[in-house]
Amino acid sequence: MHSIDYNSSITKSPNHHNPQSLDPLRSAAILAGGKSRRFGSNKALAPWFTGRMMDVLVRAAMSACQEVIIIANEPEPYSYTGLPVFPDILPGRGPLAGLQSALRNAKAERVLLLGCDMPLLNSELLNFMWEIPTWAPVVLPVTPQGLEPLHAIYHKSLLHIVDQRISAGNLSLQSLIRDIPYHIISPDDILKICHSFECLSGANTPKKLARLKNFARTKF
Repeated sequence: MHSIDYNSSITKSPNHHNPQSLDPLRSAAILAGGKSRRFGSNKALAPWFTGRMMDVLVRAAMSACQEVIIIANEPEPYSYTGLPVFPDILPGRGPLAGLQSALRNAKAERVLLLGCDMPLLNSELLNFMWEIPTWAPVVLPVTPQGLEPLHAIYHKSLLHIVDQRISAGNLSLQSLIRDIPYHIISPDDILKICHSFECLSGANTPKKLARLKNFARTKF
């Protein structure tokens, strides 16, 4: 059985709470519940050098957080990680439902939400995001392609808003971000840490995965 050696700025003013609490616990949730239609198979388990794409996500998340959970409706494929796996509360609602489950099941007051298809994830950037002093309930990077809501930290106070939007059928994660206070990590700050914006690139097709693997071979 395969196993992993896990040890080898725009800010809108908030109202009444401070998401940057004194809680020292950091939680991360990796979204692995998508259907991977464009990839053709479970992209979280796609080969990545000597392991799987999921292994990269887990290692990076563990380097920045004390708690790491996986959000997936089928837990068996991820049992090898030894991590807790939680399903969507309402399956079939996309990433917003994954955020809902993450906010409800994670132990910390703030949760780092990660898509499962970013093999060049940068743990230094993750730690940088955690250390941002802000009142905003969301912290996320922005690149020339736009905001990155699947590489973002969310406060649990957003859960009731997420619940309401799912009940109303408003399932857009980008729309949620636009309607609430958020703090961005600028492109300049990203490039001070990462070699390029590829650290935020998603491998949602085999062709993109191959391109990122070639990039990794030349840069690392």
